[in-house]
Amino acid sequence: MHDKPLRFIVHRGYIVVAMKTPPALEAYLAEILGVAPTVRSLSASEANRAPLFVRSAYNFAEVTLFGQRVILGVRRDDGGESTPGEYAKQIAVIRSALGARVALVLPRAAPYFRNRLVRQGVPFLVPGRQMFLPFLAVDLREREPRLPKERGPSLSAPAQALLLLHLLGHAVAGRPLKEVASDLGYSNMTLTNVANELERLNLCEVVRDGRTRQLAFAQRGADLWRRALDHLTSPVRARRWIRRTKTKHPKLLAAGMTALERYAEIADDRLPTFALWQHEYRRRLERGDMVGCESADEADAAVESWTYDPTRLVDGDCVDRLSLYLALRDTTDERVQKELKRMLGEVKW
Repeated sequence: MHDKPLRFIVHRGYIVVAMKTPPALEAYLAEILGVAPTVRSLSASEANRAPLFVRSAYNFAEVTLFGQRVILGVRRDDGGESTPGEYAKQIAVIRSALGARVALVLPRAAPYFRNRLVRQGVPFLVPGRQMFLPFLAVDLREREPRLPKERGPSLSAPAQALLLLHLLGHAVAGRPLKEVASDLGYSNMTLTNVANELERLNLCEVVRDGRTRQLAFAQRGADLWRRALDHLTSPVRARRWIRRTKTKHPKLLAAGMTALERYAEIADDRLPTFALWQHEYRRRLERGDMVGCESADEADAAVESWTYDPTRLVDGDCVDRLSLYLALRDTTDERVQKELKRMLGEVKW
């Protein structure tokens, strides 16, 4: 049975479901746009192009948002529950069938669930809570995102990479800076500046052995990590959708939720996420190893462009735990926070 707001009209042989827009949706759109938009039921001839299993779960309407026509798939109360991955597949089916921009209207969704939809790239509206329309670069939330706590001066990318290399158990202390520079792919001059930077923040001491300069750390492991934490930042400079174009793909390190799934007990996103040093990302685009995509529907992966080379810190196929923690620590998803804490607890300092 349809809810009371629906009525049926026979038009040119079609039964048209005329949907009265949910008041909460109308009020939310009016609040966001500053004027009440006209929401119309989608014509039966257009709506019927969508598969039956989709039409049984959604009522369809159309509206103009920010100057663009958008088809709304309004989830019915008797439409059942879906996972974020299932919503991603459903919206892809609707978009393909109708050949238009589509957003789902969900009556309710917990914050962590909405975060998962955002990571899946699913356009949606939860009236009064959030509007996420990636094709229009719109992400309006019920409140300002949680601000990171006040932190000290941030380390430069080379300095952070060196410190993490040391914390991960690689030989840094007591070695000539020239050798460490080679390990990280930086010039000798860059490492000289890094040493001075770390010394200014009292994270290490620069000592001389003849004509060479070396680093000495007064603290170790978890103690050094905690001391440095307020100076460390996310290595992720940008996140982009991409499609790989070669049969044999060059090595990519798992990052983001793809990496966290390997280190902890949490499901990955629909598309895998990888990390590349920002310079390497540009090189692979220029070589044609991958192409950029406007949306998740066109992509087969997401790539994080990093401020330092993640491959210098690990030997496997996944970014290191410490960098991953820094990349995800400001997320508002409580489940992600729980798994990050668990992951750090497994670090062998």
